[in-house]
Amino acid sequence: MFRCVAYTESLKEEWDRLALSRGTIFHTIAFRQILIDSFGYKCRYHAVVDSGNRICALLPLVEGRNLGLKKAGMALPFVNYMDICAADEEAFNYSLECLVRIKDEHRLGYIELRLKEQKLESPDWSLNLHNHTFVLPLEEDEEKVLALSTSSNRNHVRKAYKNNWFEASFDPGHLERFYKVYVRRMKQLGSPSPDIRYFKRFFELLPDNSHLLTVIDRQTGDVVGGMLLLTSPGDGTLFYPYGANLTEYNNKYLNNFMYWEAVRFGIRSGLKRLDLGRSQTGSGTYKYKGQWGAKPEQLKYLVYGGGSEGAGAPDKESLSFFINLWKAAPAFITNEAGKRLIKYLMP
Repeated sequence: MFRCVAYTESLKEEWDRLALSRGTIFHTIAFRQILIDSFGYKCRYHAVVDSGNRICALLPLVEGRNLGLKKAGMALPFVNYMDICAADEEAFNYSLECLVRIKDEHRLGYIELRLKEQKLESPDWSLNLHNHTFVLPLEEDEEKVLALSTSSNRNHVRKAYKNNWFEASFDPGHLERFYKVYVRRMKQLGSPSPDIRYFKRFFELLPDNSHLLTVIDRQTGDVVGGMLLLTSPGDGTLFYPYGANLTEYNNKYLNNFMYWEAVRFGIRSGLKRLDLGRSQTGSGTYKYKGQWGAKPEQLKYLVYGGGSEGAGAPDKESLSFFINLWKAAPAFITNEAGKRLIKYLMP
């Protein structure tokens, strides 16, 4: 009844129609192009089609090498989660069989999936439950959304506005200034940053869905924080995949102001929820996001290695030495090295 076919450009229109109606913005072919252009991954996208050649499921997979230079198939790197976009359970189950065949056909060391709503119960797949995403419901009435927050969080939001410290901008012309803040903050956290061209590709290939929120210090005119926001109309979600702020503004509640501006933008855009992104269970960001009244939702990271040992990316604990080294290294080294290194992290 089903067949698995490799992606070709002739499938693009039907692929995107299913992606935008039943999936997310990350399922689209435009995001595939962003990954390939930015990191040089090989495309291993496949579609499940029925006897009438109608697409019933999407298998977005890219091939790259991890830090151990092992070939990996990821669905998808740089995405916190992405359930398999399938028309029904039968197509979903067939998709899982296809992924195993794709791994063998292309001699991949392993395949990794990042699921949220869907379940995959099989002893052949190892399961990592260390991550959650936080989803904040949006309503037309801003005060109802703010009321979900803790009293201290509401107080910090109101203080930031009462003191008029910041201005919010949605001008994409601030991208380079935001990028400098982003690179600086990622280094403090021990993480490399992609080249700015990665961010630019969002605005080139997903112009209707990509929005840059920057926070400007009213006194100095400097960009002191920002977020890349992606609208996903199909599932009514505003995604926040990238963001950063200057920590010296923490005492002025910069983060509270920035998050609240993202909430207001999501409401204005008619979206149903704001996804605040991935956090490790119990981490500082995990606790902070909970203060907004956002509910933690378990992410299920699954790896299929076909019985081979050491399948999957290195865990954070094994990389702790390198994370601390990255924090200590001079910025002129990490800024350039990070652009080349990050594709092997496949975050």
